[in-house]
Amino acid sequence: MFRRLAFSWPKAIRRFLSDTRAVAAVEFALVAPVLIFAYMGMADLTMRTMAARKTEHAAATIGDLAAQSDNLTAANITDLWTIGGSMLQPFDTTVGLKMRISEVTMQSNGSATVTWSKPTSNWTAYATNQAMPQITTTQLPINQSLIMTDIEYDYASPFGNFLPGSTVFTYTFYHHPRNGAQVTNVG
Repeated sequence: MFRRLAFSWPKAIRRFLSDTRAVAAVEFALVAPVLIFAYMGMADLTMRTMAARKTEHAAATIGDLAAQSDNLTAANITDLWTIGGSMLQPFDTTVGLKMRISEVTMQSNGSATVTWSKPTSNWTAYATNQAMPQITTTQLPINQSLIMTDIEYDYASPFGNFLPGSTVFTYTFYHHPRNGAQVTNVG
């Protein structure tokens, strides 16, 4: 009538462990997500480092170009903003890039104050005669001026859906005027 089938757990386990069909597919399914995530992380780290270096280089270059001038017109400053934005290519600078050029003069009382300040449209200028306590007489002699360049770039990762957060790079550079005691702002 009915025949009873013999079933042995140890034999079934041995057979399961010795079966090698589709092992590569299972291993790939386990390892692929880890490798893909590691690749995306390294690519993002590389792009953040490149954005940081480009932002720093743009700040130094804009300040250096401004310090080489005797006077800056509104057109000169607009050109500096264009140069700064183009130096950060291929990164998107339409929203997250802020730049500001200011001239700071050391007064006879030993306090550094802002002579003039020009920012991009998405940032604010320093107030005229605003104190700059971070600049001391050891850095800047009395009655001398320097050009201070501030840049802030809000880097947004292209992998934002997978790797959260953005990074804000902020740099400030100081340059002494090259062609005289001051750079006059006529614009």
